[in-house]
Amino acid sequence: METVAVHGGAFHADDVFAVAILKSIYPDLRVVRTRDPKKLRGADARVDVGNKYNHKTKDYDHHQREMAGKRDNGIPYSGVGLIWKHYGRNLVEEDVWRYVDKRLIQNIDAEDNGVRTYIVQGIFPYFIDEMIKSFNPQWPDITMENFDESFGEAVEIAIKVLKAEIERAKSVLKAKKIFLDAVSKSESKDYVILDEYIPNGEVAVEETDLKYVVFRDTVENYWLIKAVPKSLLKRGNRKDLPKGWGGLIGEELEKVSDVKGAMFCHWALFLAGAETKEAILEMLEKALKD
Repeated sequence: METVAVHGGAFHADDVFAVAILKSIYPDLRVVRTRDPKKLRGADARVDVGNKYNHKTKDYDHHQREMAGKRDNGIPYSGVGLIWKHYGRNLVEEDVWRYVDKRLIQNIDAEDNGVRTYIVQGIFPYFIDEMIKSFNPQWPDITMENFDESFGEAVEIAIKVLKAEIERAKSVLKAKKIFLDAVSKSESKDYVILDEYIPNGEVAVEETDLKYVVFRDTVENYWLIKAVPKSLLKRGNRKDLPKGWGGLIGEELEKVSDVKGAMFCHWALFLAGAETKEAILEMLEKALKD
């Protein structure tokens, strides 16, 4: 494999770790971040983009209506789970593969699909302390020198994570004021319309009665409608997007929704996109009436 395509814009743990796995197998792998159909077809593989799951054609997306399958415990696959499923054994033996799948990969898959791992029997969250523990020398290769060297590596990672979290905290607190101000000025208590994305996950759930947040993706220049969750701890939305839209893209979604410019709708009915503001507002209106 020489090239892999993933979506552009904001990245998540599933596409980041999927690429990390593939680059561990193919060190010279070139990554193309795009949603352009022509560029997608030109890549050797596609992960978390393309609306298709087919190992034979090297397509590893999970956003389509039929999803990409679930494990026996109910956790659906995301891009990283599919890559680990098909390529992980190229890196490790079966028992190690299973351990990593249970401790790390399934948690990423679950989070990306809106499933809370701590309510799935036998699967535990992958906390930050587990990540730091993984940098320790592992038995039987244990010496004081190894511990000292590994500690330094862990500290470097921790510094980066701490710095990033501090900056994220500043961003979230600043965004909270702007978001609540926009909500107070909204013409409806059911939704708010933003000209750009403003972080709002916790505040929308805990401090508003909103059903939907509509905003423009300023990076990829299209519009999104996102359903507000019922709770930060439980799966489910205050109001799902129309059931018939789930997993559809392009012309098929346009036909079913009767909205010209409708682009996609996640199978879990919490997120949909459209080419223009006019189109997303049509989708909003239909969702509210559904």
